[in-house]
Amino acid sequence: MKKTHQRFRRFAAILVGIVLIASGLLKIIDPVGTMLKVQEYMKFLHLAFLLPSAKVLGTVLAVFETMLGIALITGVMRKLAAWCTYILLGFFTIITLILWIKNPEMDCGCFGDAIHLSHAQSFWKNVILLALTVFAFTPFHDFGKPRPNRVVAACIAALSVLYAVWYSNTHLPIIDFTPFHLGTELYASLDDNLAADNHYKAAYVYEKDGKEGVFDLSGLPDSTWTFVRVDTVFRKTTTVSEEYPILSFSDAEGEYHDHDAVEGRTVIISVYDPSDVSWDRVREQFNMTVEAGGTPLVLVSATPSDPSLPTDIPVYFADYKTLVTLNRSNGGGTYFFEGEMISQWDVNHLPKDLKADFAQDPVDLSTSLIIKRRLRTQGFCVYLAALLLLV
Repeated sequence: MKKTHQRFRRFAAILVGIVLIASGLLKIIDPVGTMLKVQEYMKFLHLAFLLPSAKVLGTVLAVFETMLGIALITGVMRKLAAWCTYILLGFFTIITLILWIKNPEMDCGCFGDAIHLSHAQSFWKNVILLALTVFAFTPFHDFGKPRPNRVVAACIAALSVLYAVWYSNTHLPIIDFTPFHLGTELYASLDDNLAADNHYKAAYVYEKDGKEGVFDLSGLPDSTWTFVRVDTVFRKTTTVSEEYPILSFSDAEGEYHDHDAVEGRTVIISVYDPSDVSWDRVREQFNMTVEAGGTPLVLVSATPSDPSLPTDIPVYFADYKTLVTLNRSNGGGTYFFEGEMISQWDVNHLPKDLKADFAQDPVDLSTSLIIKRRLRTQGFCVYLAALLLLV
Protein backbone atom coordinates (compact mmCIF):
# COMPACT_ATOMS: atom_id res chain seq x y z
CA MET A 1 0.00 0.00 0.00
CA LYS A 2 2.83 2.35 0.90
CA LYS A 3 4.59 1.64 -2.40
CA THR A 4 1.41 2.34 -4.33
CA HIS A 5 1.04 5.67 -2.53
CA GLN A 6 4.65 6.53 -3.34
CA ARG A 7 4.07 5.74 -7.00
CA PHE A 8 1.07 8.07 -7.11
CA ARG A 9 3.12 10.77 -5.43
CA ARG A 10 5.89 10.40 -8.02
CA PHE A 11 3.32 10.39 -10.81
CA ALA A 12 1.86 13.68 -9.51
CA ALA A 13 5.34 15.22 -9.36
CA ILE A 14 6.04 14.09 -12.93
CA LEU A 15 2.77 15.64 -14.16
CA VAL A 16 3.68 18.96 -12.59
CA GLY A 17 7.19 18.66 -14.03
CA ILE A 18 5.89 18.05 -17.55
CA VAL A 19 3.71 21.17 -17.38
CA LEU A 20 6.59 23.28 -16.06
CA ILE A 21 8.94 22.05 -18.78
CA ALA A 22 6.36 22.73 -21.49
CA SER A 23 5.70 26.19 -20.10
CA GLY A 24 9.39 27.01 -19.77
CA LEU A 25 10.48 25.70 -23.17
CA LEU A 26 7.69 27.53 -25.00
CA LYS A 27 9.02 30.75 -23.47
CA ILE A 28 12.68 29.87 -24.08
CA ILE A 29 12.23 29.30 -27.82
CA ASP A 30 10.75 32.79 -28.22
CA PRO A 31 12.71 35.18 -25.95
CA VAL A 32 11.37 38.32 -27.65
CA GLY A 33 7.77 37.12 -27.27
CA THR A 34 8.47 36.29 -23.63
CA MET A 35 9.90 39.77 -23.15
CA LEU A 36 6.66 41.29 -24.45
CA LYS A 37 4.61 39.19 -22.00
CA VAL A 38 6.83 40.18 -19.07
CA GLN A 39 6.54 43.84 -20.05
CA GLU A 40 2.76 43.56 -19.92
CA TYR A 41 2.99 42.19 -16.38
CA MET A 42 5.38 44.97 -15.37
CA LYS A 43 3.02 47.63 -16.68
CA PHE A 44 0.06 45.99 -14.94
CA LEU A 45 1.97 45.85 -11.63
CA HIS A 46 3.23 49.44 -12.09
CA LEU A 47 6.86 48.31 -12.34
CA ALA A 48 7.68 50.25 -15.49
CA PHE A 49 11.20 51.00 -14.23
CA LEU A 50 11.98 47.29 -14.77
CA LEU A 51 10.99 47.29 -18.46
CA PRO A 52 14.61 47.34 -19.76
CA SER A 53 15.30 44.08 -17.89
CA ALA A 54 12.17 42.29 -19.17
CA LYS A 55 13.99 40.04 -21.64
CA VAL A 56 16.58 38.90 -19.08
CA LEU A 57 13.98 38.35 -16.36
CA GLY A 58 11.72 36.46 -18.76
CA THR A 59 14.55 34.19 -19.84
CA VAL A 60 15.65 33.54 -16.25
CA LEU A 61 12.09 32.67 -15.20
CA ALA A 62 11.65 30.36 -18.20
CA VAL A 63 14.93 28.58 -17.46
CA PHE A 64 13.98 28.25 -13.78
CA GLU A 65 10.62 26.73 -14.70
CA THR A 66 12.26 24.25 -17.05
CA MET A 67 15.03 23.25 -14.63
CA LEU A 68 12.44 22.79 -11.89
CA GLY A 69 10.42 20.56 -14.19
CA ILE A 70 13.53 18.48 -14.93
CA ALA A 71 14.17 18.07 -11.20
CA LEU A 72 10.57 16.98 -10.56
CA ILE A 73 10.60 14.39 -13.35
CA THR A 74 14.00 12.91 -12.57
CA GLY A 75 13.54 13.10 -8.81
CA VAL A 76 16.84 14.88 -8.12
CA MET A 77 17.11 17.36 -5.22
CA ARG A 78 13.55 16.49 -4.21
CA LYS A 79 13.30 18.59 -1.07
CA LEU A 80 14.67 21.71 -2.76
CA ALA A 81 12.49 21.07 -5.81
CA ALA A 82 9.44 20.71 -3.56
CA TRP A 83 10.05 24.03 -1.83
CA CYS A 84 10.73 25.84 -5.11
CA THR A 85 7.58 24.38 -6.68
CA TYR A 86 5.46 25.45 -3.70
CA ILE A 87 6.80 29.01 -3.90
CA LEU A 88 6.62 29.32 -7.68
CA LEU A 89 3.09 27.93 -8.06
CA GLY A 90 1.90 29.84 -5.00
CA PHE A 91 3.20 33.07 -6.55
CA PHE A 92 1.62 32.25 -9.92
CA THR A 93 -1.70 31.43 -8.24
CA ILE A 94 -1.81 34.79 -6.44
CA ILE A 95 -0.88 36.72 -9.59
CA THR A 96 -3.46 34.95 -11.77
CA LEU A 97 -6.13 35.46 -9.09
CA ILE A 98 -5.42 39.20 -9.20
CA LEU A 99 -5.61 39.11 -13.00
CA TRP A 100 -8.92 37.26 -12.83
CA ILE A 101 -10.36 39.86 -10.44
CA LYS A 102 -8.99 42.91 -12.28
CA ASN A 103 -9.49 41.36 -15.75
CA PRO A 104 -6.98 43.52 -17.70
CA GLU A 105 -6.72 43.29 -21.49
CA MET A 106 -3.64 41.06 -21.54
CA ASP A 107 -2.70 37.43 -22.02
CA CYS A 108 -1.32 35.42 -19.12
CA GLY A 109 1.54 34.11 -21.27
CA CYS A 110 1.67 30.85 -19.32
CA PHE A 111 2.60 28.94 -22.47
CA GLY A 112 3.97 31.79 -24.56
CA ASP A 113 2.01 32.35 -27.77
CA ALA A 114 1.30 28.62 -28.19
CA ILE A 115 -1.73 28.36 -25.89
CA HIS A 116 -3.88 31.29 -24.84
CA LEU A 117 -5.77 30.91 -21.56
CA SER A 118 -8.30 33.24 -20.01
CA HIS A 119 -7.49 34.65 -16.58
CA ALA A 120 -9.91 32.19 -14.96
CA GLN A 121 -8.42 29.22 -16.82
CA SER A 122 -4.92 30.31 -15.88
CA PHE A 123 -5.89 30.61 -12.21
CA TRP A 124 -7.53 27.18 -12.01
CA LYS A 125 -4.62 25.63 -13.89
CA ASN A 126 -2.28 26.89 -11.17
CA VAL A 127 -4.64 25.73 -8.41
CA ILE A 128 -4.66 22.20 -9.87
CA LEU A 129 -0.87 22.16 -10.21
CA LEU A 130 -0.49 23.41 -6.65
CA ALA A 131 -2.84 20.69 -5.40
CA LEU A 132 -0.83 18.04 -7.26
CA THR A 133 2.34 19.43 -5.70
CA VAL A 134 0.85 19.23 -2.21
CA PHE A 135 -0.15 15.62 -2.87
CA ALA A 136 3.26 14.76 -4.32
CA PHE A 137 5.25 16.10 -1.37
CA THR A 138 2.98 15.53 1.63
CA PRO A 139 4.04 14.40 4.17
CA PHE A 140 7.15 16.51 3.76
CA HIS A 141 9.71 13.80 4.54
CA ASP A 142 11.04 10.50 3.28
CA PHE A 143 11.64 11.74 -0.27
CA GLY A 144 14.10 8.98 -1.06
CA LYS A 145 17.16 9.29 -3.27
CA PRO A 146 17.26 9.18 -7.09
CA ARG A 147 19.24 6.55 -8.94
CA PRO A 148 22.65 7.76 -10.24
CA ASN A 149 21.52 7.48 -13.85
CA ARG A 150 18.68 9.93 -13.10
CA VAL A 151 21.20 12.48 -11.86
CA VAL A 152 23.20 12.08 -15.08
CA ALA A 153 20.01 12.43 -17.16
CA ALA A 154 19.06 15.60 -15.27
CA CYS A 155 22.49 17.14 -15.88
CA ILE A 156 22.40 16.35 -19.62
CA ALA A 157 18.86 17.72 -19.88
CA ALA A 158 19.92 20.91 -18.07
CA LEU A 159 22.81 21.42 -20.51
CA SER A 160 20.42 20.84 -23.41
CA VAL A 161 18.11 23.54 -22.07
CA LEU A 162 21.02 25.98 -21.81
CA TYR A 163 21.90 25.20 -25.42
CA ALA A 164 18.27 25.94 -26.36
CA VAL A 165 18.57 29.30 -24.58
CA TRP A 166 21.68 30.18 -26.57
CA TYR A 167 20.16 29.04 -29.86
CA SER A 168 16.92 30.94 -29.30
CA ASN A 169 18.75 34.17 -28.55
CA THR A 170 20.88 33.92 -31.70
CA HIS A 171 18.29 32.56 -34.16
CA LEU A 172 14.62 32.99 -34.99
CA PRO A 173 12.19 30.85 -32.96
CA ILE A 174 12.39 27.21 -34.04
CA ILE A 175 8.59 27.12 -34.05
CA ASP A 176 6.39 30.16 -34.68
CA PHE A 177 3.02 30.58 -32.97
CA THR A 178 2.44 34.17 -34.09
CA PRO A 179 -0.10 35.16 -36.78
CA PHE A 180 2.85 35.68 -39.15
CA HIS A 181 4.16 32.18 -39.81
CA LEU A 182 5.36 30.31 -42.88
CA GLY A 183 2.51 29.86 -45.35
CA THR A 184 0.55 32.84 -44.00
CA GLU A 185 -1.37 34.89 -46.57
CA LEU A 186 -1.68 38.61 -46.03
CA TYR A 187 -4.59 40.93 -46.33
CA ALA A 188 -3.64 44.14 -48.10
CA SER A 189 -5.48 47.42 -48.40
CA LEU A 190 -5.67 48.71 -51.97
CA ASP A 191 -6.39 51.93 -53.78
CA ASP A 192 -10.03 52.97 -53.81
CA ASN A 193 -10.27 52.77 -57.62
CA LEU A 194 -9.82 49.01 -57.40
CA ALA A 195 -12.95 48.54 -55.31
CA ALA A 196 -15.10 48.17 -58.38
CA ASP A 197 -13.44 44.85 -59.19
CA ASN A 198 -15.59 41.95 -58.02
CA HIS A 199 -12.57 40.33 -56.40
CA TYR A 200 -12.19 43.22 -53.95
CA LYS A 201 -14.39 44.11 -51.03
CA ALA A 202 -14.62 46.44 -48.07
CA ALA A 203 -13.07 45.16 -44.86
CA TYR A 204 -13.50 46.68 -41.42
CA VAL A 205 -10.29 46.74 -39.41
CA TYR A 206 -10.53 46.53 -35.62
CA GLU A 207 -7.82 46.28 -32.97
CA LYS A 208 -7.61 44.29 -29.73
CA ASP A 209 -4.62 43.50 -27.49
CA GLY A 210 -2.26 45.04 -30.02
CA LYS A 211 -3.50 42.84 -32.88
CA GLU A 212 -5.63 43.89 -35.81
CA GLY A 213 -8.56 41.86 -37.11
CA VAL A 214 -10.51 42.07 -40.37
CA PHE A 215 -14.29 41.73 -40.40
CA ASP A 216 -17.16 42.25 -42.82
CA LEU A 217 -20.55 43.79 -42.10
CA SER A 218 -22.13 40.40 -41.45
CA GLY A 219 -19.77 39.63 -38.59
CA LEU A 220 -18.54 42.74 -36.80
CA PRO A 221 -16.73 42.09 -33.48
CA ASP A 222 -17.95 42.83 -29.97
CA SER A 223 -17.26 45.98 -27.96
CA THR A 224 -13.88 44.73 -26.74
CA TRP A 225 -12.51 45.51 -30.22
CA THR A 226 -11.68 49.10 -31.25
CA PHE A 227 -12.48 50.34 -34.75
CA VAL A 228 -9.40 51.45 -36.71
CA ARG A 229 -10.34 52.00 -40.36
CA VAL A 230 -12.06 50.61 -43.45
CA ASP A 231 -9.87 48.97 -46.11
CA THR A 232 -10.43 47.57 -49.56
CA VAL A 233 -8.91 44.09 -49.64
CA PHE A 234 -8.26 41.65 -52.40
CA ARG A 235 -9.14 38.46 -50.52
CA LYS A 236 -12.38 36.75 -51.49
CA THR A 237 -13.28 36.00 -47.88
CA THR A 238 -13.02 38.16 -44.82
CA THR A 239 -12.08 36.55 -41.54
CA VAL A 240 -10.26 37.49 -38.39
CA SER A 241 -6.60 38.34 -38.85
CA GLU A 242 -5.44 35.26 -36.92
CA GLU A 243 -5.74 33.46 -40.27
CA TYR A 244 -4.99 36.33 -42.62
CA PRO A 245 -2.99 38.95 -40.69
CA ILE A 246 -2.71 42.57 -41.75
CA LEU A 247 0.65 44.13 -42.54
CA SER A 248 -0.16 47.83 -42.62
CA PHE A 249 2.50 50.41 -43.36
CA SER A 250 2.59 53.93 -44.73
CA ASP A 251 5.02 56.45 -46.20
CA ALA A 252 6.09 59.71 -44.59
CA GLU A 253 2.93 61.41 -45.89
CA GLY A 254 0.68 58.84 -44.20
CA GLU A 255 -0.42 57.06 -47.37
CA TYR A 256 -0.82 53.29 -46.90
CA HIS A 257 1.18 50.94 -49.13
CA ASP A 258 -0.08 47.57 -47.86
CA HIS A 259 -0.64 46.35 -51.41
CA ASP A 260 3.10 46.55 -52.17
CA ALA A 261 3.65 43.57 -49.87
CA VAL A 262 1.42 41.26 -51.93
CA GLU A 263 2.79 41.92 -55.39
CA GLY A 264 5.46 39.62 -56.80
CA ARG A 265 8.55 38.68 -54.82
CA THR A 266 8.89 41.02 -51.86
CA VAL A 267 11.30 41.07 -48.94
CA ILE A 268 10.08 42.92 -45.86
CA ILE A 269 12.97 44.12 -43.69
CA SER A 270 11.41 44.87 -40.31
CA VAL A 271 13.14 47.28 -37.94
CA TYR A 272 11.18 47.56 -34.71
CA ASP A 273 13.99 49.39 -32.88
CA PRO A 274 15.83 51.70 -35.30
CA SER A 275 18.17 52.95 -32.59
CA ASP A 276 19.58 49.45 -32.01
CA VAL A 277 19.93 47.90 -35.45
CA SER A 278 22.78 47.31 -37.88
CA TRP A 279 21.82 49.56 -40.78
CA ASP A 280 24.69 48.08 -42.77
CA ARG A 281 22.98 44.68 -42.56
CA VAL A 282 19.69 46.30 -43.54
CA ARG A 283 21.34 47.87 -46.59
CA GLU A 284 22.95 44.52 -47.42
CA GLN A 285 19.52 42.86 -47.49
CA PHE A 286 18.07 45.74 -49.47
CA ASN A 287 20.75 45.50 -52.17
CA MET A 288 20.66 41.70 -52.13
CA THR A 289 16.93 41.74 -52.82
CA VAL A 290 17.27 44.21 -55.68
CA GLU A 291 20.06 42.16 -57.28
CA ALA A 292 17.92 39.01 -56.98
CA GLY A 293 15.06 40.71 -58.82
CA GLY A 294 12.76 41.26 -55.85
CA THR A 295 11.24 44.29 -54.17
CA PRO A 296 12.75 45.31 -50.81
CA LEU A 297 10.55 47.15 -48.32
CA VAL A 298 12.15 48.53 -45.17
CA LEU A 299 9.53 48.93 -42.43
CA VAL A 300 10.45 50.82 -39.27
CA SER A 301 8.71 51.57 -36.00
CA ALA A 302 9.47 55.28 -35.83
CA THR A 303 8.34 58.70 -36.93
CA PRO A 304 9.55 60.33 -40.17
CA SER A 305 11.55 62.84 -38.10
CA ASP A 306 13.57 60.15 -36.32
CA PRO A 307 17.27 61.12 -36.79
CA SER A 308 18.43 57.48 -36.66
CA LEU A 309 16.72 56.64 -39.97
CA PRO A 310 18.89 56.29 -43.09
CA THR A 311 18.60 58.72 -46.00
CA ASP A 312 20.05 56.49 -48.74
CA ILE A 313 17.26 53.88 -48.77
CA PRO A 314 13.48 54.39 -48.69
CA VAL A 315 11.67 53.44 -45.50
CA TYR A 316 8.03 52.95 -44.55
CA PHE A 317 6.40 53.21 -41.15
CA ALA A 318 4.53 50.51 -39.23
CA ASP A 319 3.36 49.64 -35.73
CA TYR A 320 5.93 48.26 -33.27
CA LYS A 321 3.87 45.21 -32.31
CA THR A 322 3.23 44.38 -35.95
CA LEU A 323 6.94 44.41 -36.78
CA VAL A 324 8.06 42.49 -33.70
CA THR A 325 5.38 39.89 -34.49
CA LEU A 326 6.34 39.66 -38.16
CA ASN A 327 10.00 38.94 -37.42
CA ARG A 328 11.51 38.57 -33.95
CA SER A 329 14.90 39.73 -35.24
CA ASN A 330 15.41 43.49 -35.27
CA GLY A 331 16.41 44.08 -38.89
CA GLY A 332 15.50 40.57 -40.02
CA GLY A 333 13.96 39.82 -43.41
CA THR A 334 10.77 38.06 -44.50
CA TYR A 335 10.20 36.84 -48.06
CA PHE A 336 6.66 37.03 -49.47
CA PHE A 337 5.49 35.76 -52.85
CA GLU A 338 2.17 37.22 -54.00
CA GLY A 339 1.29 37.92 -50.38
CA GLU A 340 2.20 34.47 -49.04
CA MET A 341 5.00 34.18 -46.47
CA ILE A 342 7.66 31.85 -47.88
CA SER A 343 10.69 32.23 -45.61
CA GLN A 344 12.30 34.49 -43.04
CA TRP A 345 15.70 35.00 -41.49
CA ASP A 346 17.33 36.90 -38.65
CA VAL A 347 19.69 39.79 -39.22
CA ASN A 348 22.76 37.71 -38.35
CA HIS A 349 21.94 34.78 -40.66
CA LEU A 350 21.12 36.16 -44.11
CA PRO A 351 20.31 33.85 -47.05
CA LYS A 352 23.36 32.48 -48.81
CA ASP A 353 21.80 32.90 -52.25
CA LEU A 354 18.54 34.84 -52.35
CA LYS A 355 18.48 34.65 -56.16
CA ALA A 356 18.39 30.85 -55.92
CA ASP A 357 15.56 31.07 -53.37
CA PHE A 358 13.61 33.31 -55.75
CA ALA A 359 14.20 30.85 -58.61
CA GLN A 360 12.85 27.94 -56.54
CA ASP A 361 9.14 27.18 -56.52
CA PRO A 362 7.75 29.24 -53.58
CA VAL A 363 5.50 26.45 -52.32
CA ASP A 364 8.36 23.93 -52.38
CA LEU A 365 10.67 26.33 -50.55
CA SER A 366 8.08 27.14 -47.88
CA THR A 367 7.15 23.47 -47.43
CA SER A 368 10.77 22.38 -47.05
CA LEU A 369 11.40 25.04 -44.39
CA ILE A 370 8.24 24.09 -42.50
CA ILE A 371 9.27 20.41 -42.52
CA LYS A 372 12.78 21.25 -41.30
CA ARG A 373 11.44 23.33 -38.42
CA ARG A 374 8.92 20.65 -37.52
CA LEU A 375 11.54 17.89 -37.53
CA ARG A 376 13.91 19.93 -35.38
CA THR A 377 11.17 20.68 -32.86
CA GLN A 378 9.89 17.11 -32.74
CA GLY A 379 13.42 15.73 -32.55
CA PHE A 380 14.31 17.90 -29.57
CA CYS A 381 11.05 17.04 -27.77
CA VAL A 382 11.52 13.29 -28.35
CA TYR A 383 15.17 13.50 -27.24
CA LEU A 384 14.27 15.37 -24.05
CA ALA A 385 11.34 13.06 -23.25
CA ALA A 386 13.45 9.94 -23.77
CA LEU A 387 16.24 11.39 -21.64
CA LEU A 388 13.99 12.29 -18.72
CA LEU A 389 11.46 9.45 -18.75
CA LEU A 390 13.38 6.47 -20.07
CA VAL A 391 16.98 6.82 -18.89
